[in-house]
Formats: sequence, structure tokens, C-alpha cells
Amino acid sequence: MCNSAGLFVLLSAIAARPLAAQAIEHQRLRARTDSLPRELTRASAIADLADSLEHQRAFSGRDTIAVGGLRIVTDPSPLPVRAAAERAWPVLDSLYGDAAQLLAQYPYVIRAFDPDTTAPRPTVYVGLTVPWNMNAEILAQLLVANPPMPAPDYALASWLGGTLRPTTRAGRERTDVYLQLVTAPSTPARACFLGALAACRIALGLQSGGDVLALWYPEAAERRALVTRTFPDYFNHGANAGAFRVCAGGVDSVCDALLRQVSAGSLPSPLGAQARTTVLRLALRLGGRDAYRRLIADSGAPLFERLGNAAQANMDDVLARWRLEILAARPPSVALPWWAAALALAWAAVFGTCALRSSRWRLG
Repeated sequence: MCNSAGLFVLLSAIAARPLAAQAIEHQRLRARTDSLPRELTRASAIADLADSLEHQRAFSGRDTIAVGGLRIVTDPSPLPVRAAAERAWPVLDSLYGDAAQLLAQYPYVIRAFDPDTTAPRPTVYVGLTVPWNMNAEILAQLLVANPPMPAPDYALASWLGGTLRPTTRAGRERTDVYLQLVTAPSTPARACFLGALAACRIALGLQSGGDVLALWYPEAAERRALVTRTFPDYFNHGANAGAFRVCAGGVDSVCDALLRQVSAGSLPSPLGAQARTTVLRLALRLGGRDAYRRLIADSGAPLFERLGNAAQANMDDVLARWRLEILAARPPSVALPWWAAALALAWAAVFGTCALRSSRWRLG
């Protein structure tokens, strides 16, 4: 009986040891879990401190140049900062209107360096680093291309494919959009070119809801082209390789099934970011100086409505005007001079004579 009691005590001790170890491990993991918020707070504080120190280092010992709403913090150098700012400010002001005054709260930081020195430049994380012999025109273009405006909301940035910036080549951009209109493999794009404003709305991604694939590419041939020309590297391998070949062979249902695997956000829009940007710039131009503020005022509203509010106009009227501007930007046809046509005829005569003198054309 004593042996049985001893065996029971021994087994109980052995069984209790894993339980005790589990309890200790549980307490250790719980302590680590409880420490995570503290560590996160500490890491955030360190990151904020580092960012603050970097900004302090960037701003210390430098001059501030003010032109309009622009504020440029720079170190003393021959760099023509003021002249560049005087060129850049009207461009920024014409796009953002009264909202351009926000730039006063977000100054540029420009560091000029000697382009002829061999000394290593210090690493910087804030602002622009440029050689001090850069001319005012190029520096102005740099300022225009990198305005420190607050980032737009997610919906607007996603639709634009980035941040709205001024342009110095508006005419060229409209010509590029014209080429998109006439070459896009999409029924709405072609219908927009012919004057259907509802199709323009769809081609520009301004529709609300609906099946994006069916709206943008309603024809079977268009979907097959998407699979075989736009996504061949994605579909033509692995488990989808067989379906890809079937789709390329003309089975439309298989093409549709493959495209349903792609998220709507990954489908290429009939008219790309450049076309969308030209529409937005037109809306801001029509809406006057407060247009940009109205655009960003309600980030939850549909984009079609937001652009109309920015323009203070019926959005169909805006699209109609946009289409006319795009059609007017059609690239000029190339007219051949008279001597080019004569030269072509002369070469045709030469080749024709050579062909007739060939032994293949001789009889007997």
C-alpha cells in the first residue's frame, strides 16, 4: 500500500511539472503581450524625436525666402532661389487657387552644394539637394514638380494615380489623350470619341458602382485582348496556362472567367491617369480660385459629384467641353513635300525596270 501511495505521489509530481511550466510560459507570453503597447509608444516617440531633430537640422542656420504663398528654407549660396520661386508661384497659384496659400505652412527645404567639390555630401532626409549652379528655369521646374501640398484623400489619389501637380505641357498631354481616345480597345472610349458623354463618364472611371469589367470592356473581343495582350505574363503559366490557350482560341466564357480573377482595381481603365488629370484640371479652371478647396471638401462624395462641385457646373457640360478640347488637340497630319512624292515615283520606276529586265520575265 505504501508503494502504491509513493507511486501516486511520484506520478502527481511528474504531471504537475508540465502544468507548472505551462503556467510560467503563459505568464511570460502575457507579460510580453502587455509590453507591446509600451514598446510601440516608445518606438513612436523615438521616431517623432528623430523626425523633429532632422527638421530642426534642416531648418537651422538657413534663410527663408517668401514669394506669394511659397516659403523656401535654404542655405546661403549663389543658387537663384528667389528668381525660381517668382517663376514657380504663378504656376502653382493658377492650379490650386486660394488653396495654394497652404504652401506657406509646408515650406520647401533646399540645400545647395558645390558641384565641383570632391568632399562627400552629408546625408539628408528632408528637402531637395541641388547644385548651386542650377539656373532659375530648371529650379523653377523642380519647384513646380514637387509642391509640398497636403496629400489628397485616398479616393482622389487612387483615381488620379497619384498627386495632382501643375504641368508645363498641357497641350502635349491633350494630344496624348486624343491618341488614347482613338486607340483604346474599349467600347466606351470609342463611343466617347464619337460624342456619347455617358460613355466618357464610364471611360474616365467616373461611374458609381456597377460591374467594372462589363462597363469598361463589354465586348468579347475586348476581353480576349485584355487576357492575351495585357495579362499574358499573369495567365499564361501554371494552372491558368491551359485556360489562357483556350481563351486565345476564341472561347469567350473562359476569357471572362480568367478576368474575374483580377481585382477591379488592377484592370487597366480605358482612359488612363493622364486623361483623368486633364478632366480635373479643366474642372478646376472652370471653378475659379476656390475650386480646389471645394474638390477636397467632401472626400466621401462620388468623384463625379466632386468634380462638378469644383467646376460649379453640370458635369456633363464639363465633359462635353473636355471632349472638344481633346479633339482640338488632334496631332497635325504630316504633309509630304512634292519632291518626296516625285522621289517615290522615281524609285518605283527604277525597281520596276529592274524587275522587267530580270531573267524571270524573259520568254523563251
